[in-house]
Amino acid sequence: MKKLIVALTKNNPASAVGPWLIMRNSYRFDFPELDSLSHVFDSMLHHSFFYDAVIKRVAVLKRVQIGQPAIDFSMNDTTGKPVSLSSLKGRILLVDFWASWCGPCRAENPNVVKAYAGYHKKGFDVLGVSFDRKKDKWEKAIKDDKLIWNHVSDLQYWGNAAGKLYGISSIPANILLDKDQKIIGRNLRGNALIAKLTELLSPPENVVVKKVKKNK
Repeated sequence: MKKLIVALTKNNPASAVGPWLIMRNSYRFDFPELDSLSHVFDSMLHHSFFYDAVIKRVAVLKRVQIGQPAIDFSMNDTTGKPVSLSSLKGRILLVDFWASWCGPCRAENPNVVKAYAGYHKKGFDVLGVSFDRKKDKWEKAIKDDKLIWNHVSDLQYWGNAAGKLYGISSIPANILLDKDQKIIGRNLRGNALIAKLTELLSPPENVVVKKVKKNK
């Protein structure tokens, strides 16, 4: 699908269909790909709605790439108390975007639980940011999956304010921050998360670290 969209866009740079398809499938494109495509469009599209949407998304993703400082935000926890991202500074922090209704998120939760159990005492923490709409389902999922770290949500579904700041267009998604809250990883799951935490914090006794195969 992505190859077809790229080919159509490059072969028809003056067509508004290109940016429309890109935005409908924005979750398929990472920053370098999207940035490259944004320079393909004919100037006649420069004031069109979907071209502007592509350019805005490129700007958002550029702001949250590895090496950039994290964008601070504040959101209420399950008790209604506001929790800011900056208040968790000083620890390696995984900002985990998820939702109770998201099957892949729930399947990934045991991996995050494992990472938290093994590395929390070494300086690792998690901030769960939920894309839920219903507070009771959000709280039930936290309890059922034994997610004992900080959780926040504005209960705005895909309109989640933190998700918009970080350009999150599909979940599960995560951002890993260092102690100064600089972005050092994105979308680290399963063994990839464990391997990164081992690199940063050294392996704990109760976690088996498997080698992660690197794509050639």
